[in-house]
Amino acid sequence: MFPPEPPARTTPLLVAAVLASLLVACRTASPPDAKHLASVKAPAHWIAGPSWTPAHPPDRDWIGEFRAPGLSDFVERVLAGNKDLKAARARLEIAEATARIIGADLHPQIQGGFSAQRDQQNFIGLPLPGGVSSRSNRFALSLNLSWEIDLWGRIRAAKRAAVADFEASGFDRATAELSLAGQAAKTWFALAESRDQVALARSAIATFAETETAIRERFERGIDGNGQNMAAQLLLARGDAATAKEQLAARQEIEGRAARLLEVLAGDYPAGRAGAGAKLPDLPGKVPTGLPATLLDRRPDLAAAERRIAAADQRLLEAKRSLLPALSLTGSLGSASEDIGDLLSGGFSIWSLAANATQPIFQGGRLLANVDRRGSETELAAAEFEKAALTAFAEVENALSAERLLHQRVAALAEASRLAREAYRRSLEEFEAGTGDPLTVLSAQQRLFASRSQWLAARRALLDNRIDLHLALGGGFRPIAAPAAKTEAR
Repeated sequence: MFPPEPPARTTPLLVAAVLASLLVACRTASPPDAKHLASVKAPAHWIAGPSWTPAHPPDRDWIGEFRAPGLSDFVERVLAGNKDLKAARARLEIAEATARIIGADLHPQIQGGFSAQRDQQNFIGLPLPGGVSSRSNRFALSLNLSWEIDLWGRIRAAKRAAVADFEASGFDRATAELSLAGQAAKTWFALAESRDQVALARSAIATFAETETAIRERFERGIDGNGQNMAAQLLLARGDAATAKEQLAARQEIEGRAARLLEVLAGDYPAGRAGAGAKLPDLPGKVPTGLPATLLDRRPDLAAAERRIAAADQRLLEAKRSLLPALSLTGSLGSASEDIGDLLSGGFSIWSLAANATQPIFQGGRLLANVDRRGSETELAAAEFEKAALTAFAEVENALSAERLLHQRVAALAEASRLAREAYRRSLEEFEAGTGDPLTVLSAQQRLFASRSQWLAARRALLDNRIDLHLALGGGFRPIAAPAAKTEAR
């Protein structure tokens, strides 16, 4: 029987293993930038944008730039209570936990164990009455270690891939917040426009009713127009009044839907009472230029796509490293005795330490097929990044071009509304003086309210388009410094 070894000689083995694992874990970092794997580059300038630079760039809080009372507070409520955003937060927490789980393989796996055993042996045939029996006890207390040494960086590559997935989930959450803020602002402006449309419809009902009354009075007095009876004109006036009532009901329905949608976005019950102070604001100032260089770093969806390239690239590295030999260490330190009271005594210590290396030789092509799959996944992630980048560029160009055209539409509709109002006023004066045609009055009032309604819709479209531009640029217009490029993780 070998004499027991004191535990002081073996304890440093476990301590060194733990310290080495901590050192390896600390060196695992986020993988480097992977945009170089994609071929899309940012343009030098926006083709559709004007060459204009403000002396004082707008604030980065782009929601506040609209100066719509109550809008910023409502967006904060939406970001705090929206159910989709809560789901995005949960996905982020899942990705974080996954990264921690994968990273645990870099550390030694240490387990404590305790065992108790009692044996009995009976010896039959001895020259003693009833034979002889022997009983023995064995109690053991141990600390067991197992550790795969990451010689080639396979486990580190897996953890970097998980870290990149976690970062992508963070950018996905930021994308959801940005999109949700834009949706909330658009719904707020939709509610504001619908309320203006409701007020316009009520005004139209009152105006059409006055016109109908004037034509009815002339009809009842038997006064004709240009030698013709006014029965047809009276019917047209009554039809216009009925149409205005129908439009009022339709716009009230739209108003209720918009209010309920606001409440759903904020995670509240859709009672239809939200946005009591919603009004269409004037469009903020002009759009500054000089933003394309930072677009790829401003948009969280593009940052998420880039992180997915990095994750796929690290998984490809992990698959290649799986072809190399793997080295593992196992060890055990403890004590064993027939008396449980001796387990904490150094005189009964036992220990073991072993190392083994394995080299994949034949697995039916599974490892090589995994390398091919990971390579294709990297190409797929790069292609999806290129597509997302081109889509982002197109969104910026479309928003810039649409803003210029929408400005023209709003101005033209404002002029059309002004002319229609003047035409209606004069036609009504001529009709009341007995020299005008009632059909001219009916046509003028229809054009007046139609152009006014289109003007309100165009104003809202202009605001929505500005929101789309903010979303396309990833936030406000204030230039930001690009983050420092990630270096190769070690």
